[in-house]
Formats: sequence, structure tokens, C-alpha cells
Amino acid sequence: MTLYNSFIEELPLILFTVIAQSAVGFSLLYAFNNGATASEDRSYKKFGMIFIVLVALGMITSTFHLGDPFHAPYMITRVFGFTQNDSFVISWLPLEIVGIALMLLLGVAILLKGNKNLIYILPVVGLAMLYAMGNIYGSMANTIPTWNLNLTLLLFFSSALLLGSIAYTAFIASESKEYKYSVIAAVIGFVLFVLASVLYTFHLGNLNLDIVGNAFELADGKYELLIGWGIILCGLSLVLLLIEEDNTKFAKIAFVVSFIGVFLTRIVFYGLITSHIFIG
Repeated sequence: MTLYNSFIEELPLILFTVIAQSAVGFSLLYAFNNGATASEDRSYKKFGMIFIVLVALGMITSTFHLGDPFHAPYMITRVFGFTQNDSFVISWLPLEIVGIALMLLLGVAILLKGNKNLIYILPVVGLAMLYAMGNIYGSMANTIPTWNLNLTLLLFFSSALLLGSIAYTAFIASESKEYKYSVIAAVIGFVLFVLASVLYTFHLGNLNLDIVGNAFELADGKYELLIGWGIILCGLSLVLLLIEEDNTKFAKIAFVVSFIGVFLTRIVFYGLITSHIFIG
């Protein structure tokens, strides 16, 4: 399977993970900056609408990656795990589904009521959902050697902080103090995102696969191109934020640019996995 075929096959999943991570980071920045004052300035209305749109878009894209919809009841029965070969197994995929559904419900409740406690609970639920998302891949690391649980978690959480911070500057930040804090958070997210990409590159370079000489061959020569441009675009998004403080027009462009950057790197992440699912 070529990288292009893998990309087409996994496109809904790529979009879902990137959009969902954006929503989690967005909720984290909002709780930090506005949790205590949301009911007074009524910014929760705007936040709730944007957050719901992000989560809904993520959920819609994920449905195109589902198999038989009649498997849903089976998945629900495994939310609390199951026993296999006398060992208890945690079902991370159902937990991810429950997590994203709770995020949507909390988003609707915040839009309607602006409850401070719910605003603080939302990012906690979101971070738990991201942890479940990362463990879906980590639980299969024994059969898919390009996956690494710790690096995947670092990649997903850093992407959430980067994209969510930029989304906050683009759609919510109204004061220079808010803008400053969110830009700092975006810079931290970018540094961690680059670190995760570099560490993943070292991880792939040290793999010994049975069929191909090295893992990078599975990317059809596009690994450096996609990772390089992804990091460049994410860095460019930070430059756009710093061009002129409080300029929401540049911030909105920065969000689109950073989203594309993370998306490009995620193509390689999923492409390498599906290309050699039977190698190891």
C-alpha cells in the first residue's frame, strides 16, 4: 500500500484527530483565561458555539471511517473493558467515543448556561479523551512497531495545545493579556510538537523491520517533505500571531496555517502505520 492510498483511506481519521485535538486545546485555554469571568462577560456564548462546531465537525468526519454501524452496540458493551485470556483489557476506542460525546454535551450545556464548574470540567474530560485516543495506538504497538505510546501522547497533547491556543487567539481573545498568554501557550505547544516530531523520527530510524530496510521507505520518499513543511507552516503560524498584537485577522489565518501544518505531519503518522500493518 502506497502512502497516497493510506492517506485516502485514513483521511477521515486524520481530520477527526486534528479537529478533536484543536477543540481540547481550545477548551483548556478558555478555562484558563475566562473560567472565572465567563458568566459576567458572556463570552461563553461565543466559545460554546465555536467549540460545538469543532467537536461536531470532528464527529462527522469520524463517521466516514467507521465500519459496520451495527457494531455500535457491541462497542458500547465494551466501554468498561473486557476479559481476554484471563486478563482484563481496557477498551480505549469506546472510551474515546464516550469522551468526545461528553465533550459535545458539556459544550451544549456551557452554551446554554455558562456554568463555571462545567467550563473547568470540560478540558479535563477533553484531556482524558486525548489520553484514550493515544492509548488506542499504544495498545497495538506490539504489532505495529512504528507506534510508540509515550511519543504518540506527546504528539497529540502538543498538537492540542498548539492548535487550541491559536484558535483561542483567533476567536476569543479580546484583551492584550489574553492574547499574550495564548501566544505563549502556542509557542510552548509548538516546541513540544517539534520535539515529538524529532523523537518520532529517531524512533522510526532505530526500527528494524523484516520486509523493508527502514521505516522511512514506507513513506514513498515523502517523510522529510511532509514533516518539514508541517513544522515550517506551524512555525509560520506563530510568526503571524506576532506580526501585530491583537490582530484577529492574522490570528485566524494562523489557525488555518497551523491546522494544515499539523495535518501534513499526521499524514505520515497514519501512512506509515497502515502501510506495514503486517510487518514486525
